Amino acid sequence: MNKIKLAPLAALLITAGAANAAAVTVTFDNPIFGGFGGTTSDTVRITYPGHADVNVAAGRFSGSASALDGVTPSIFIDGVNSLFMYCYDLFEGIRGGQVVRYNINFNGPTARTLDFLGAVNYVMHNESNVWDDPYAWARPFTGLQGAAIQLGIWESLYESRDKWNLASGDFSVRINDLERETKYWVQAFFDAIPLANSLDKRYAMTLEATGAQDMITADPPVAPAASVPEPASLALLATALAGLGLGRRRRT
Repeated sequence: MNKIKLAPLAALLITAGAANAAAVTVTFDNPIFGGFGGTTSDTVRITYPGHADVNVAAGRFSGSASALDGVTPSIFIDGVNSLFMYCYDLFEGIRGGQVVRYNINFNGPTARTLDFLGAVNYVMHNESNVWDDPYAWARPFTGLQGAAIQLGIWESLYESRDKWNLASGDFSVRINDLERETKYWVQAFFDAIPLANSLDKRYAMTLEATGAQDMITADPPVAPAASVPEPASLALLATALAGLGLGRRRRT
């Protein structure tokens, strides 16, 4: 008798679990690369599986979150009105002002992506694996630093070889298209990969939908403290930009 009663209960629990799958509606900003002064993205030609010399704008997206299902606003590091994301899917499209209903996948980022994001954090913490801000990868200081992070994420996602190199392979970029600052940060992040700890998967999640680009964004396991860029990190940025002579940017 107990077994007979438990079967409908199990079915009910499964149904309830499916109904409570984590989801969110994202409204992308227009312009879509928000939160920066100056240059906000880098327009480049990329090659990835099945596509060659595709013109894209690489950078960090911005938007807002609403209609949360199965999650609380605390999973967004800067609040629901300041959602920052990178593209995690080149086979779909997205545009400024678009509204997309996403499923949230807390296990979505690949190990290779987590390796790269750990390297970004390493560089942005003065070449250290002690990270005051594990979400630094989602908080670039400039639009072109964000572009470099986006390109590295695509490399992590679509390149099948172990070597990190944008010049060739399954995923590649027309290197001469890159702004000098973008190129600088890409190389700095790639050079740090052997030295850096991988990002803990608890600190990232993907937003997935049919008919729109998937996204990757930060995910705090607990409510984060207010984040202010560390003076040392700002000094690192200033030193790098000064060394590049980026007061007046030009293409190489």
